[in-house]
Parts: sequence; structure tokens; C-alpha cells
Amino acid sequence: MAGKTDTLIPLQQLDLEIHKLKVQAAEKPRILAPVEAKLAHVKEKLGALQAEIKALKLEGAKRELSVKEHEDRITKITAQSMTAKKNDEYQAFQKEISGVKAEKARVEDGLLDIYMQVEEKAKLEKVRLEEVKTAEAQFAAGKAESDKDVAFLNRQLEEELGKRAALAGAVEKEVLRVYERVLRAKDDGLALAPAEKYEVIEDEGKVIDWRCGGCAATLNLQDVNLIMMGREVHFCRGCSRLLFIKPA
Repeated sequence: MAGKTDTLIPLQQLDLEIHKLKVQAAEKPRILAPVEAKLAHVKEKLGALQAEIKALKLEGAKRELSVKEHEDRITKITAQSMTAKKNDEYQAFQKEISGVKAEKARVEDGLLDIYMQVEEKAKLEKVRLEEVKTAEAQFAAGKAESDKDVAFLNRQLEEELGKRAALAGAVEKEVLRVYERVLRAKDDGLALAPAEKYEVIEDEGKVIDWRCGGCAATLNLQDVNLIMMGREVHFCRGCSRLLFIKPA
């Protein structure tokens, strides 16, 4: 006697293949994650370095302006000193000029240090740019290969989905509705599980043990008999999958 789930067996086999293809297609981009993370890391290092260079150049521009202001100040005080009528007044101007020159020299020393830092970081920037270039090339090559694999898997998936309509059409509508409801609830593609028979050796001898092939929950003899009769759809009490017994 044909059971209600018999027509589900080939459909379940196909759905497992469809699930496998979907998992493989989804996994391909994830394989790129380490390469993408490396690219993000080297870009981050380059960005941080370029921010440092930008800040140094900005500070350098401020110090250059400060040097110019000190030079203008010296020129102005020098011109004022020429109008001094007394020696002590002249000496006061000279003292002020010396102070401004000392401050200018301090600013110039700092400016020179900034120039040196910018030069060294510019060399490091070239290294960082090469690192980014290499990482981008690796990511692009990996993505091209991944896209190629995903396209191939998607073509296979379309073929399998094309076969599914015919198999689903052979299943009783209410049984198909129940099956697909269970299928949507499972993340492994298995909605129809076999009731599997095991021979267990115990003190009293060999004992037959039946278990759900989906979750390994124990099935009692009444469960097994109902599945064998095939008059109604039978569910596993452990995982709610539909159960069937493989044809001999």
C-alpha cells in the first residue's frame, strides 16, 4: 500500500540538493571575508597615516605663517629703532629684536622637525599604498573567482528548481502544504526524515530500536506501525519532521 509520504521522497531528495546548492552559493562570498578584512585593515592604516601627514602639513603651514609674522615684526622693530634718539631707547629696540629672533628660531626648529616627519611619513605612505594595491588585487581576483562559482551554482540551482515543479505536482496538495511548512521551519533542508531501525544488544538479547533520522528521537512501535500503514502523515515528536520508512 502506498503511503501518503511516498511521493514526497523524491521531492525531499531534490530539496536537499537545492538546499546544498543554496548553502554553497551563500558560502562563496563568505570565503572572501578574510581577504576583505585584510583590505579594510591596510586601507585603515593608510588612512590613518595620511591623516597624520595632513595634520603635520597643517601645523607646518601655521609655523610658516608664524615665521613670516616674526620676520615682519623684526623688520618693523628694526625700522622703529632707526628713529630712536637716545641710546637706551635704541638698546631697548635691539633687545626686543633679539627676543623676536630667538622666538623665530624656535619656531623654525619646530618647522624643520615637521618637514623631516612629513618626508619620512611620505616614504611610509608609498609602502602603505603598495599594500593597498596588492590587497585590492587579491580581493578583486578572489571576488571574480567567487562570482564565477556563484554563477555556476545558480545555474545548477535553476535547473533543480525547474525539476521541482513536476515532483511537487505529484504530491497530494494537503500533504505538500504540510511538507513545505515544515521545510520552511528547518534550516538544513530536511522536512521528511526516515524512521531508522537499529539492532541493539542488551542483557535480554537483541532489541530492535527505531529512531527519527532527523533528530534521533526514539520512536515507539505504535509510531512505526502507523508510519508503515501510511494512511496518515506522521510527525516526529522530537523535531516535528514528517516520517517515512525507506522502501525495502
